[in-house]
Amino acid sequence: MDLRKPSTQGQFGLVTEQKRYGSRAPATRGRKRSFISASGSEDAEAGSPPPLGGDKHQQEVLAQIAMLQAQKVRITDFLDERSAYLTKFAKDADSEFDLIGQNAMKELDAVGDQILERLDSKMQAFEETAEAQRQEIEMNDKVLEDFEDWIEKEKNEGMFFQSLGKVKPRNKKEIKVQAKVEAQKVKEIAKESAGSKTRMNIYLGLMGILGITIANAIFATPEVEWRKVAALGLIFIGLVAQVIYEQDISPPKAAKKKEE
Repeated sequence: MDLRKPSTQGQFGLVTEQKRYGSRAPATRGRKRSFISASGSEDAEAGSPPPLGGDKHQQEVLAQIAMLQAQKVRITDFLDERSAYLTKFAKDADSEFDLIGQNAMKELDAVGDQILERLDSKMQAFEETAEAQRQEIEMNDKVLEDFEDWIEKEKNEGMFFQSLGKVKPRNKKEIKVQAKVEAQKVKEIAKESAGSKTRMNIYLGLMGILGITIANAIFATPEVEWRKVAALGLIFIGLVAQVIYEQDISPPKAAKKKEE
């Protein structure tokens, strides 16, 4: 009896141990399953792509790059706008300068035409004066010839120069020579005065043109060319000196100086 009990106990013990192990087997299997699922989830997280937003630092860098690109575009647009404005301003300034130059040239042409018209009118008046002087000289020559004819007639009749009969031929020749000399002097004086008046008018016209040119060069242009102004000023001074010289050597003043 005793021998069976241990055997039976041993059998029951094996059974109980098997029961115990059998009851613990599901727990270990659950643990294995949880460990496998956890490791699988970690591998899935490691192999999965990054989220759509990306890294925060990368997002900030991209935002700064976008801002720099936008600022670059704005600066480029601003520079293009300023360049176009400056180009337009330069073109407008060039057109205004051209217009000012054209107006100045038109004014100079108008003034030059007026001066030439005045010179033409003065030349015409001088020609008329010279023609009148020539006619007067011719008339004086005719009067002198008539006077000589009258003297000859009176001489032939014996009623004139009775006491100077021998000297009459010499006086007649002297009178003719003197008349011719006086006529020649009158012609020379007329020519000299005409030439002096013509030169004076030309000098005055040139002085007027130079004065207008110098004034335009100084006041009408933003940048004054002082070399050009100095050259024109020297020419103007030379013309003034020439006018003074012409006035000093004119025939009436020269005759007065000789008489003094």
